[in-house]
Amino acid sequence: MNSFTLQYRHNTEPHRGLAVAGIFLIKGLLVLPHAIITQILNQLAAILVYFGYWVIAFTGEMPQAVHRFAEITIGWNTRMWAWLAGIVDIYPPFETDPDYPASFPLARPENPSKGWAVAGIFFLKFLVALPHIIIMALLAVGAIVAIWVGYIVAAFTGRLPTGIQDFVAGVLQWNIRVYAWLGGFTDEYPPFSLEVAPGSQSPDSGFTPPDAGQGF
Repeated sequence: MNSFTLQYRHNTEPHRGLAVAGIFLIKGLLVLPHAIITQILNQLAAILVYFGYWVIAFTGEMPQAVHRFAEITIGWNTRMWAWLAGIVDIYPPFETDPDYPASFPLARPENPSKGWAVAGIFFLKFLVALPHIIIMALLAVGAIVAIWVGYIVAAFTGRLPTGIQDFVAGVLQWNIRVYAWLGGFTDEYPPFSLEVAPGSQSPDSGFTPPDAGQGF
């Protein structure tokens, strides 16, 4: 079971206007501010993660600041891609911890492996992750195509197939799990899986997150 799970629910009534905007790449322009922010966050997070390798190698503990920055970075990326893919129609707020329908909780590791930290210092972790990196590059192409097809279907039918939503969510989850492992936030090697566990609508809260034991 992998504890790093994307939390989201299916978009049952996608906005047709946003779908049309996606078809003509206007959505890409609208998300540009977030794209710039996430690129900056990603670069800074990579530097902090490398610093974290050294701290873990010598102390066996993940620095709180490194974890917190990675948590912000992963959350911002998750919200941006969920909106761009049409899984969520609410434009992502420019906040670090908003209440948003798509999220990826990142727990701070209690006993991170010193051995993996040393492997990270000498970039050996990236060699171990190479199969994932190759697959993710191929999946990214498929996800882009699926998102664009989803725009067309949503624009004409007012519905976004759950298969497309789950595929794109699976690709996003796969990427974040690999980044979480590379960053030392888990020592469990990421599974080669697109399986997701979307939540469901609840009469009381409006959203029921996936069961912690469901699907992984």
